[in-house]
Amino acid sequence: MGFNQTDYIAKWRKENMRTINAIYKKSFVDEFKEACKILEVSQSQVFRKAMSDVIKKAAVKKTKAEENK
Repeated sequence: MGFNQTDYIAKWRKENMRTINAIYKKSFVDEFKEACKILEVSQSQVFRKAMSDVIKKAAVKKTKAEENK
C-alpha cells in the first residue's frame, strides 16, 4: 500500500482543524453574503478577522488582570 494523499489530508484535517457552526435568520445571512460580495471579501476572512480581534482583546484583558494581582 502506497501513500494516499486523500487519506493523509483527511487525517490532517481531523487532527488540526475545527468547524464553528452558527444559525442566524435567513435575511441576516443573505445580507451578510451580499455585503461580503460588495466588499470583495470572503466570509471566512470576516470570521477569521473577528475571531482574531476577540482573541487579541482577551489577551490584553488577561494580561491586565494578571498585572493587577
